[in-house]
Amino acid sequence: MSLPLLDNLGTMPDRQRALTNYRRLASNYDSTCTRIEALRRDAVLALRLQAGETVFDIACGTGPTLPLLADAVGAGGKVVGVELSPEMAAQARQRIDAGSRGAVVQVECCAVEDFRPNAKADAIFLSYTHDVLQSPTAIERLLAIAKPDARFVLLGMKTLPWLWGWPVNTFNLYRARRYLTTYANLGRPWAALEARGANVEIIRTSLWGSAYIATATFNASTTPRSSYIHKPIIA
Repeated sequence: MSLPLLDNLGTMPDRQRALTNYRRLASNYDSTCTRIEALRRDAVLALRLQAGETVFDIACGTGPTLPLLADAVGAGGKVVGVELSPEMAAQARQRIDAGSRGAVVQVECCAVEDFRPNAKADAIFLSYTHDVLQSPTAIERLLAIAKPDARFVLLGMKTLPWLWGWPVNTFNLYRARRYLTTYANLGRPWAALEARGANVEIIRTSLWGSAYIATATFNASTTPRSSYIHKPIIA
């Protein structure tokens, strides 16, 4: 039997292993995410959604941010959650069905690479989607389904400099071993977006700096760059 820690040393995400992992994780998933609830809310606010806009929640999991996104775009907007795991997507649909936002929100159970929406997004939300960010095919699909001026917000885990951050890194890599299938680029999870011309700005860090909220925008007239505004918050 292989160890997830070792499996994750590959450079590319593993879709089949992700499906297997989340089949096991789905029933208890929400209870393991309580410490990032405030970060999720702040990340949704960072999208600066307006009434009537269309937003895609990529790898939406059990759908905890779908109601927040729906409230932000209003009755005239559209929220689409995209989730690979059938077990996670089923919970996301139940969450929406139990509320009053069914006319605004839909959940598509498919890989990001296979997502074919009817309209392009004004904003794209990526919350703890490290595998997606490491897939060149997924990145190309995200760019294809986004309007040219679409706003991207990323929320996720990153490693600290190993010289002094190794205790936090070691704990987080072990804890996250089944929630992602590759540790590639964890020091700079957004590197593939930058390679496609994104201007990436970290607007907040938390959990001793190992969690980040970042915006990514595309502007053909600027040189790709990444800048940090450090606002560490111990949570």
